[in-house]
Parts: sequence; structure tokens; C-alpha cells
Amino acid sequence: MIVVLALAVTLLVAVGVELLLGRSLFRAILGLSLLAHAANLVVLAAGGVGPAAPILARDGVRGQTADPLPQALVLTAIVISMAVTLYLIGLLRAKARDLASVAVEPAPAGDGDREPAAVAVELGAPGGSR
Repeated sequence: MIVVLALAVTLLVAVGVELLLGRSLFRAILGLSLLAHAANLVVLAAGGVGPAAPILARDGVRGQTADPLPQALVLTAIVISMAVTLYLIGLLRAKARDLASVAVEPAPAGDGDREPAAVAVELGAPGGSR
């Protein structure tokens, strides 16, 4: 069972990193989501796998039940990652609406090729200082 979980985590991390390195924001959001799921599987695997649910353990038998703490942490992490994913998709929609583009654009290396007046206007001060 641990081997299957390790292979699943490896696959999720590989696909997540591949998507994250793309130039599309939607693919980056999907990549982050897959990385969050991979982390959840790692935490779940650390809790151990048992044949019985933790609530059914009787007589203090240890080793036959799964640890309930990692399960609770993963459930919380799933809710948080879903909320973050939905928030990022909302930001992506706002960017697409306002800028009509969802491509990742590189930041300029510097202001050397720009006009000083344009930089000053962008900073919001007539002389360029705040």
C-alpha cells in the first residue's frame, strides 16, 4: 500500500511541477492544486494504514487502526487548498477580464529603457519619489 502511495505522490508532484512551469496561469493553478494533493497524501501515509477505523478501536488495541490526527489534518488541508484554488481562479478571471490576457509575462529587468517621466507617472509622483 505504501508503494502505491509513493508512486501516486511521485506522479502528482511530477505533473504538478510540469504544469507549474508552464506559461499559462490556469495551468499553474492546476499545478499548485496537484502539489497540495501530493502533500496531503504524504501526510496521510505518515499516519499509517490500518484495517479498522479509529472510532471502532476497542480495548486499547494499537497497531490495527489508522491514526486519526493525520486524517483530520488532511481533511482540513483539503478544504483550505480548495478555497485557495477557487480564490486563484477568481483572480485569474479578474485578470482575464481587466487585461484580456492570462499569459505569464516576464517582469522587466530594469527601467533603463523607459522614459523617466513614464516611471514617475507610474509611481504616482511628479519627480518619481514618494
